[in-house]
Amino acid sequence: MKKESSICFRASKELHDALLTVSREDRRSLSSTIGIILSDYLNQRKMPAEGVSEEKRQYPREALSLPAMINQPDTRQVGAAAISEISLGGLKIILSRELEERLAIEGPGSKFEVVFNLPSGNMPIRLSCESRCVVDSEDSVHIGASFVDADFQNYKALQAYLI
Repeated sequence: MKKESSICFRASKELHDALLTVSREDRRSLSSTIGIILSDYLNQRKMPAEGVSEEKRQYPREALSLPAMINQPDTRQVGAAAISEISLGGLKIILSRELEERLAIEGPGSKFEVVFNLPSGNMPIRLSCESRCVVDSEDSVHIGASFVDADFQNYKALQAYLI
């Protein structure tokens, strides 16, 4: 990792001496020792507490890559997209910027329909969705969406695939 910034702070004599002792024992510079200690602390802060799942979604997601058709009834627009993740609660879609503008999916609450074939099936799955999160990337848009008013047969096929 490239070191591009310097951090200056005041410390007690006892803390300074303790850090010097540790750096000598580890045969490191004081600066390197402090950097390691700070990195370790930040990594520990990112870790979930023991026994707590990091996943906050109700249903676990499965990563995959499926072509899909997006239909937005309000604008009567249709276009091709890719599904990158799917669960019983929703999916993550990747759209080209051009298609996202045409469909006018501008944030949470946009409604659309997605049609796709599961890898294990030959029947098209058609589900109504509502966008929850829209994230721009360099050349595409990633949309997290939840299923709304799912047709029983389509949802049952999705459930059979995921469970």
